[in-house]
Amino acid sequence: MNEFKSEFLEHLRAGSPCLWVRTSEQLRLDQLLTACARALDFRLREWNLGDGWVDFHNKLPFIPLERDQTPSLAQALADLRDEDLENQLVVVKNVRPALERDPVAVARLQLLLHRIQRQHEGRAAVVLVSEHLEIPPDIEALTTPVPLPLPSRDDLAALLDELLPRHGLSMAEEMRMPVCNACAGLTRQQVSKVMAMLGRQRKILDHEALPFILRAKETTISGSGVLEMVKVTETIRDVGGLDHLKDWLGERSRLIARIGEAEDFGIAPPKGVLIVGMPGCGKSLTAKVAASLFNLPLLRLDIGALLGKYVGESEHNMRRALTLAETVSPCILWMDELEKAFAGMGNSHVSEVTTRLFGFFLTWMQEKTAATFVIATANDISMLPPELLRKGRFDEIFYAGFPNASERAEIIEIQLNRARKKVKNFDLESLAARCRNFTGADIQTAFNAALERAFLQGEALQQRHVESAIDATVPLRETMREKVGLYESTFDELKLKSASRHDGMDIAQMVKWAEEPNHVRREKVARHLDCPEEILEKLIQDHEKSVRLAALINPRCPERVLAIALNDVARSGGDQDFLKHIIDHANAPKDLVLDLCQKKRIQLTQQQQIKLCHLPRP
Repeated sequence: MNEFKSEFLEHLRAGSPCLWVRTSEQLRLDQLLTACARALDFRLREWNLGDGWVDFHNKLPFIPLERDQTPSLAQALADLRDEDLENQLVVVKNVRPALERDPVAVARLQLLLHRIQRQHEGRAAVVLVSEHLEIPPDIEALTTPVPLPLPSRDDLAALLDELLPRHGLSMAEEMRMPVCNACAGLTRQQVSKVMAMLGRQRKILDHEALPFILRAKETTISGSGVLEMVKVTETIRDVGGLDHLKDWLGERSRLIARIGEAEDFGIAPPKGVLIVGMPGCGKSLTAKVAASLFNLPLLRLDIGALLGKYVGESEHNMRRALTLAETVSPCILWMDELEKAFAGMGNSHVSEVTTRLFGFFLTWMQEKTAATFVIATANDISMLPPELLRKGRFDEIFYAGFPNASERAEIIEIQLNRARKKVKNFDLESLAARCRNFTGADIQTAFNAALERAFLQGEALQQRHVESAIDATVPLRETMREKVGLYESTFDELKLKSASRHDGMDIAQMVKWAEEPNHVRREKVARHLDCPEEILEKLIQDHEKSVRLAALINPRCPERVLAIALNDVARSGGDQDFLKHIIDHANAPKDLVLDLCQKKRIQLTQQQQIKLCHLPRP
């Protein structure tokens, strides 16, 4: 690999006495070190924890060990005191366990590096080999990390030229790039293994071979412990509403599809998007749909899996995950519930590990050039550090709020189509009005309950099944009322772009206008058909009569809020006109109305008696 070889030789010639190569690919590293030594006319010697000093090329030990003898790095370094190190590369493998809890080995390694600096600068070096390592402070200033990246697409193309004849495979030239893209993210040994397996099944590498390679890559990426390749079956038609977000993703997908032309035109590769909002409002679904829309692999980064038990392991895991994502690029990197990883940044109680992870992630987001499109999702944006929200980290920040009436109807239609039911047999507008405070997940839960009830009753799914399930479902807005209010206020304060297209007011605007001193705006909120229940509850007790009346005559004013208004009428002797509106409302609390009318000896009209007492119509 020319890139690694050039960087390695540059650091060595510049006088670095110690180079730490981060890799688990021992065989590939041996080949590269051999090429570097040949370019310098250096000799190679190796020490490992299994056999001590060995011949670098055939791995045979110079001095066979006793059965129970364990090699000591401290002793091995002592062996080098009187040796001439000129034009040598001393390769130390298994270095992490060899240095851990061995201060003598660290001290002798420090002395060796100082000796190389004084007597052999640029003409000798120690090469430490480990996938991750917390470099001891005594040698940190003397050590230069040199990562061994995964094979590039050019490396993979050269490797395929070598492997295909060996395994009796042929490949058309137009398949070269798709096969290299499918292999991106695999090590040299893994590609060799995949080609050997394919060679036993087929003779030609065509499009039918790509799923086999992708399955191997999926297993490898999942085995990394921090990244998961997510299988995507969802399409843009599975998302109800969120039209602004879908349109924006559509534009970015066209940019990614023509990324070469876009870069030539002066456009930087898209960085990604942060989607915040209520749980169950489609954030995770959008990440999956974006992968389908972009026609790219979706990698999910497990934030919790980044935290390792060894010092420095968390940073290594983050670096490895982001490097792997860049190697696989173009791809989509999905970081779910981002606030759980970086909550409380700036707080004195935040751990140093979290601070370092956050700093590394910010730098990567700012400077990355690979076509790795990041989709980050979060529920509570107030827990995210402000540095993450400034322009340049993400291309855009959207909030996904509660679906409006038209979006709820669209979601219900998607559920009906998914269950293979005839949409024309259902009143979507009525159902959408009935589940006003529902998230998309709440609607799906209610619809699944309706399907189960109809199935168990041996009936075809009908409107009444869905209505009954909706009435029995407790939506998120009720279970998390205070939290939801805080979220919506925060979205409005930060002036985030709504993922949905609103013909009138959105929830954030209603929250703001409900506090307006101008009663005309409060009236407008009170009349809005999607006005949240908690806002209606507040406005129905407004000091302005016109505002109270607007909330009262809202056809979607719920029974609980009407009961509050009825209680005010009963307590104050209130406006009889208000009482008439309550009695005539479709959601009126009938038992409370009848009780009040009896106590106050209020005469009801025949139509009111029929409505409240369920009397048969004359």
